[in-house]
Amino acid sequence: MTTTPVIVVGAGPTGLLLAGDLAAAGVPVTLVEKRPHRISNLSRAFVLHARTLEQLDARALADALEAVGRPLGRLDLFGRLSLDLTALRSRFRHVLVLPQYEVEKALERRAAESGVDFRYETEVTGLSQDTDGVTVAVRGADGRPASLRGTYVVGADGMRSAVRRAAGLPFPGRSVIRSVVLADVRLAEQPEKLLTVNATGDAFAFLAPFGDGYHRVICWHRGREEADDAPVGLDEVREITRLALGRDYGMHDARWTSRFHSDERQAPAYRVGRVLLAGDAAHVHSPAGGQGMNTGLQDAANLSWKLAQVVTGHAPEALLDTYQAERHPVGRAVLRSSGGIVRLAMAGRPWTLALRAALVTVL
Repeated sequence: MTTTPVIVVGAGPTGLLLAGDLAAAGVPVTLVEKRPHRISNLSRAFVLHARTLEQLDARALADALEAVGRPLGRLDLFGRLSLDLTALRSRFRHVLVLPQYEVEKALERRAAESGVDFRYETEVTGLSQDTDGVTVAVRGADGRPASLRGTYVVGADGMRSAVRRAAGLPFPGRSVIRSVVLADVRLAEQPEKLLTVNATGDAFAFLAPFGDGYHRVICWHRGREEADDAPVGLDEVREITRLALGRDYGMHDARWTSRFHSDERQAPAYRVGRVLLAGDAAHVHSPAGGQGMNTGLQDAANLSWKLAQVVTGHAPEALLDTYQAERHPVGRAVLRSSGGIVRLAMAGRPWTLALRAALVTVL
């Protein structure tokens, strides 16, 4: 069996950046993805932060994304909180609003041009590691079992990571909010702001543009605790949005709706021997603050050069321990900050609402 220096599992933004970096550094890498080869237009993330844009700029990707997305130099939250980003010490004094699939397209193109070996419709079913490498059990589109061999394996395969489970790593945490409603809709009336968000205590809603005439709506109502598989109707989306934003902007023509619950979880270790975790496989949190994709991309940027140095013999294996030391505290901080935002947005008691108002005033 031929051994590939690095096997990356998961072709989302985190896995694509990591694999592309390794290949660009001359490290052979196989990228395994259980989904068919397509870029979905059903985005989860909508914002690139300044630090992430700097990382993408170092890879000659930022300018093309800036041309597609829309910069936002001020964030207005809860009706009173305003964050001015134009004072950032960066070339990018804004967040960039664009759907995740645009980021994935750019990263996939770079990975392919750099020589990444893509294995789509290939599902990881287990793994075992020894002193020399990791054997990954997979199942292809035809259902037949097979094995891949890598010196290192990185799980970037999301919240339900098969790599994390196979490595025996726990994923402690809990659900923080249930029955969050998603919908992609057209609007008869355009919002005044690029990103629209507000919370009333009983409801919150968020609107973001795709750039193709549709908007993503994320909303929640305190009185509705439905299962994730409960159907979502456009009337429900309109009603919650009106409660949170005061109007529904004439929503119509929903092309997709869904419902989900949001967890806060973090693996205690991002590395077990020759197996490492990045992105949602290592940490998940609420979508508040738009930190998920950004944190995953920055995980990948931190890990990729270290793996390249170790695999090519330019650094000792101990360098990989700095990935845990540097990125685990960041993941923990993101869980705290995103959790704090969503708890304030969900505040229903008068004293909590007062705290939110006080924090808004201070910030």
